[in-house]
Amino acid sequence: MSGLLSVLRQGAQSLLAQQAYSSTVAQNLSNANTAGYARQRAELAAVTPADQYGTSFIGRGAVLQAITQSRDRFVEQQVPVALGNEARSSTQATLLKGVSALDPDAGLSDSLSNFYAQLRALAQNPGSPNVREAVVGAATRLAVSFNQTAIALDSARSGVDARLQAQLPEVNEAMAQIARLNSQISQASINGARPNDLLDARTKLVDRVASLTGARVVDNEAGDANLVLPGGTSLVQGDKAATLSAQPDPTNNGNLALWIRTPSAVAPTRLGEVPGGALGGMLDARDGAMRAAQERIDTFAFDFANAVNAVAQTGFALDGSTGRSVFSVQATVTGAARSLAIDPSLSSNASLFPAAGVAGAPGDATVVQQMIDTETQPLSSGRSAEEELASITASYGATTSRVTATAEGDGAVLKNLETLRQSASGVSVDEELVNMQRSQRAYEAVARVIKTADQMLETLLGLR
Repeated sequence: MSGLLSVLRQGAQSLLAQQAYSSTVAQNLSNANTAGYARQRAELAAVTPADQYGTSFIGRGAVLQAITQSRDRFVEQQVPVALGNEARSSTQATLLKGVSALDPDAGLSDSLSNFYAQLRALAQNPGSPNVREAVVGAATRLAVSFNQTAIALDSARSGVDARLQAQLPEVNEAMAQIARLNSQISQASINGARPNDLLDARTKLVDRVASLTGARVVDNEAGDANLVLPGGTSLVQGDKAATLSAQPDPTNNGNLALWIRTPSAVAPTRLGEVPGGALGGMLDARDGAMRAAQERIDTFAFDFANAVNAVAQTGFALDGSTGRSVFSVQATVTGAARSLAIDPSLSSNASLFPAAGVAGAPGDATVVQQMIDTETQPLSSGRSAEEELASITASYGATTSRVTATAEGDGAVLKNLETLRQSASGVSVDEELVNMQRSQRAYEAVARVIKTADQMLETLLGLR
């Protein structure tokens, strides 16, 4: 009788194991389309030790050994890096392509060409009031084009600041959740169990933080997912998380700088490295190509306006006055393009435009011709006005093209890794349906064993 009771116990235990197997398959099927879910496997094992009868051993059924995740650790280590690289380059490319003020077909190039064209027309007819009005109008449009280009670049950089500021709450909340999950996973793992759903949730958050900051994962013996920036600054350490914030930087035209309170610090300090991910892409665009273009446009406006003014101040207007400038330009380079304007006296009276080389000679165009010569004379950059403008736009365009190409390459690497991850961790509905049928058949077979053993026991008990 003890043998039959052992069969019943074995059957009951095996039924529980098959139920766990079926439940795991059901969990996989339920989450076949859940983002971040890793396929789970119920690992069944034979119960040991087996019962000994004489010189033989009889097994004691099956038991659930563990429920594990299907993850490729080699792939998982590469995914956060790829996410950070792709987000950084694609964000930078998107922001740079969004600035249209430096397109070759934008207004500044046309306004510059039109200004010199009107000067050449004035050189042919220096006494004509209508031509003088056209020159003053062309100079005004050129100043406005400089203003609009500078404002567009400044707005683009300010827009990056707004985007950066809006992203920080999500980063901080994700890091705080990772720290909490580290604690929960550690507690759940004390008895050797693997809290797979918590691990999935943490991996999903780690991916997001990596995409936003370029964070790398540093595992430890406790099973925590500690995060550090590419330069080594700690973001998450065990159950403690850093906090990122932004403050105006007076050395960068008041644009925002990132500050951090690390997990071990009590007060925030300025972040000493440029992060990766989307945040790094924003800063790369704002303080890289955008800032360089803004500074070069200011220098260009400052040099050009002063070069024209230096000639104009030697000329004479129709009323014989002299010493007048064409443009009103500030004393410093920074912000020169945004503040550039036509001289107020010219905007109200075009006859005051200094065209002649001597007083009382309305038909003289000596100074106008000297202004035309500034078109080909080198500025502080060593290039002429048109060459400098072309260089600024070409440099910006080249940077945008290079970053776009990098983004495409990073995207291809990430796509390949995501495919490998899906292959290792994704749920195959067809495979799980087969597993469900196998589990059903096994469950039915064990149930038949229990029924048979019960009938045998009943027969035994019915003996007189």
